[in-house]
Amino acid sequence: MCTGLGSGLFLGLFLALTGCGRQAAREAASRPAPPPRPATSARKDWSWRPVGGLAILEGELASPAELVLEGRSIREARFAEAGPVRWELFRPPVGETALLRTASGQILARFEFVLPPPARVAPPKPSTRAASAIPPKARHADPPAQAQVSPVLPARAKVSPAILPARAEVGPAIVPARPPKALPGLPAVAPDRVTPLPSPTPFLLPRAAAPAPGAGPWPGMGEALNLTRGPGGQKRLLLSFDGGSNAEVATEILDALKARGVHTTIFLTGAFIQHFPALVKRMAAEGHELGNHTMNHPHFAPGMKRDPKWTKERVQGELLEADAALVRLLGRPMDPYWRAPYGEQTAEIRRWAEELGYRHVGWSEGADTLDWATPKERRLYRSGDAILQRLRQRLDRDGDGLIVLMHLGSERAEKDRPSAGLGAFMDRARREGWAFVPVSAFLHDLGKPAWNPQLRLAFLQSPTPAPQSR
Repeated sequence: MCTGLGSGLFLGLFLALTGCGRQAAREAASRPAPPPRPATSARKDWSWRPVGGLAILEGELASPAELVLEGRSIREARFAEAGPVRWELFRPPVGETALLRTASGQILARFEFVLPPPARVAPPKPSTRAASAIPPKARHADPPAQAQVSPVLPARAKVSPAILPARAEVGPAIVPARPPKALPGLPAVAPDRVTPLPSPTPFLLPRAAAPAPGAGPWPGMGEALNLTRGPGGQKRLLLSFDGGSNAEVATEILDALKARGVHTTIFLTGAFIQHFPALVKRMAAEGHELGNHTMNHPHFAPGMKRDPKWTKERVQGELLEADAALVRLLGRPMDPYWRAPYGEQTAEIRRWAEELGYRHVGWSEGADTLDWATPKERRLYRSGDAILQRLRQRLDRDGDGLIVLMHLGSERAEKDRPSAGLGAFMDRARREGWAFVPVSAFLHDLGKPAWNPQLRLAFLQSPTPAPQSR
């Protein structure tokens, strides 16, 4: 009797405990799982390499992040998922220094965009003190540049303007300031072998020299002209060329133009003029118009909205500094045209340029040949033959007055450069009745008053010698 009663009590207790366990399990299963702890944005070494007019940034993120690349003349942002990251952007000016950080402020890398590409840098040993810059060691020809991140940096380090390159303003023009010191905790991605350009004595724009809007020697100034197509009816087109920092195909292009007696318009940066003075002298001697492409090829207006840091004085300074480089080389100013880097400009910026005697010349819709893109840029790349074939088709469709954009630099294999077939393309177009003209021909037929570039010399102040150190 007692044994049966004890067995019953034990069985009841067992069933009750089992039921409670099942109920607890059901409640636990119904509760949402706790969110995973967010991983930090730690990553493997970041690097960059130039490809045509692009800079390719590569690295790795442990968690999704909004990335910001910010320097003196650039500010680019994009969202990246966790894992390997490959970021393509237009290459910043030579010598630009920029920080790569997350939107929350965590600094990932510091880049120096130099040419030729920087060599690999050995990673620094962890230290409680800020690491100093480590001398680069070349491993092979033209390797990607490495940007190291020191573990001593705080997770939410803010970007201080003091560590970014700056320009000291003198009047409305700008002159280079002293280069920034190495960022504490981040060794600079230094070049393996770079012959620095001599720092030219700047030509300054006197404050009293700039005319007020609507005044000055430029008839029609203030129109904010943006020439993207010439007048029709005469089967003419403009093959325009930009010279930024490279010149691999410049000689081939100049040879093709000279052999056919074609004069065109070439837009040059001040950096190109300093790097390739013999080519610039040849362009002038062979009768080509030389337009302004700014000194350092900055981003004035990403998304066609002016970056607030590009004030009127700074924009005009970029234009005048490039023009001064040509004056020093040839003794005469640039022709009265300019082309905004990356095509980024606004009506306001165009008016500022017109105060100095430059009308803006863009290119026709769909007439950017993207001739600089290599097979690595899959979205942008077309073979050299395909580029010229598309141009031929465009002439047949709506080529009258077309303004075509091509470049003097190309990192493609020689057989894959459009310049290799440019002469044959021009010969065929001429047989079909087409003529090749410079910008001035289009502006004349549009009824725009001619602007004398010599009048711009009044805006350029003769340099004064720097004081001798004692």
